[in-house]
Amino acid sequence: MNRLLVATTGALLLVVPGCSPTQEEPKLTCEYESFDLSACDRSGFASVKAEGVWHANVTLSGLQSPGAIRFLPDQPLLLNTPLTVSQAEGDTFYVASDFTSSSVPLRLALAGCQAPSPEKVSGEFRRCASGTMDLQGTFDAVRVKRVAGEEEKSGVDLVSETALPRGSAADVFVADGYAYVTALADGLFIYDVRKPDAPVKVAEVAPTGDVLYRSWVKGQTLYVSSYRSGVLIYDVSIPAAPKRLTSIPNPSVQGWGLWVDGNRLYVMSPAPDGEVLIYDLSTPTAPSLLSRYYVEESIVGSGEIPVEGAVANNRLYLGHWRYGLAVADVTDPSKPVTVGHFGYDNATSRAVAVGAIGDRMIAFESSEGWGSRIRALDVTDPANIAEVGRFEMRAESTVGGLTLVGSKLYVAHTQDGLRILDMSNPSTPRQVAYYNTWRESDAGRGRTFIDGLSGVKVPGDGFIYGTETSRGLLVFKEQ
Repeated sequence: MNRLLVATTGALLLVVPGCSPTQEEPKLTCEYESFDLSACDRSGFASVKAEGVWHANVTLSGLQSPGAIRFLPDQPLLLNTPLTVSQAEGDTFYVASDFTSSSVPLRLALAGCQAPSPEKVSGEFRRCASGTMDLQGTFDAVRVKRVAGEEEKSGVDLVSETALPRGSAADVFVADGYAYVTALADGLFIYDVRKPDAPVKVAEVAPTGDVLYRSWVKGQTLYVSSYRSGVLIYDVSIPAAPKRLTSIPNPSVQGWGLWVDGNRLYVMSPAPDGEVLIYDLSTPTAPSLLSRYYVEESIVGSGEIPVEGAVANNRLYLGHWRYGLAVADVTDPSKPVTVGHFGYDNATSRAVAVGAIGDRMIAFESSEGWGSRIRALDVTDPANIAEVGRFEMRAESTVGGLTLVGSKLYVAHTQDGLRILDMSNPSTPRQVAYYNTWRESDAGRGRTFIDGLSGVKVPGDGFIYGTETSRGLLVFKEQ
């Protein structure tokens, strides 16, 4: 029987192709009594309370899988599965979930070994199928709260907050007074933001069994990256009545990151081939494929795939997940040439922003997951990329999106909200403003690790636009 762990930011699932449940007597190796905690210092558990929302990071064979624990009376969850056992009293911290996948009964279990503080726990993780352990690792868990000593905001005001009709806001693009908000499996919503203090929904695009990630508007044409169709193309000459025109490519791929530079569209496609599709937009409604770029040294099967990207001065900068940052010369878009690479251990390279700061080109590359950070990379000579600075919040909070305007970097930092950084000296990032958007009382908290401010754009109209997984479309203004 072939069991495959699928580690996501919300769950640990079992894929069991062609397998029926075992008829052997269960060994019950995920029961609390089966954990050997004799060497643990459990004295701190007396002050731990299993309440609110926690973030947990499970480590298996060196690979991390962050998720959430929802200790709320309304649908308690453990790593996005039903929380069925919760024991947190005396010297005990033990939580477990029971569910079924591919007809196999499963249990996920966390047994605490120590509690350095009332809001931090570490210990052993196990997964059992039909009572028998098939995965074992460790975990760290932290109660989700605002950074100690911070207020709700500093240096930036919230102008408006608009809840989506449904779903979870993932990203936003703003053009000509309209905000295009992607909401993954719940589609895309178009808002009139010509009055930023009172956005009005004017239209929506249903996903019809698809997942929509990113959007970009060029003139009167809307491009939307799609899990099933690559890129969906709409006529938005009348934003209140978007008209679907076509999709690219054919056959389809998974589209994710989008970037438009002049008359070129760059589509980051993680699957099936881990490539970047480059299109000519001389006719925006009918893109013409120029090339399909693949980073030669990357290995798709190892997770070295393009997810997000940015283009500046005929250079393409890719958040290439396990590969790190990849740089390509796209002066001739029909023949991209790889010219640089910056990798690091256990890379999870995703959001990227790039621009000239002083006499250097600086790329800001962010990792996603537990221990997320932003690296300031000098890419002036892409053959010799050097890290010159970094910014990081807390291990349990991850970067969701980046936008660079001049020397200011706007960061969507999920549970740590909006962070505005002065990067005029990339070696010493300086936070100049923030807005904490995450509130435990908001609907849907504690279902996934990526929870909070997920995207940020600064279109140049004097406002900052962000997407918040629970609160929807947020509009800010710097003081």
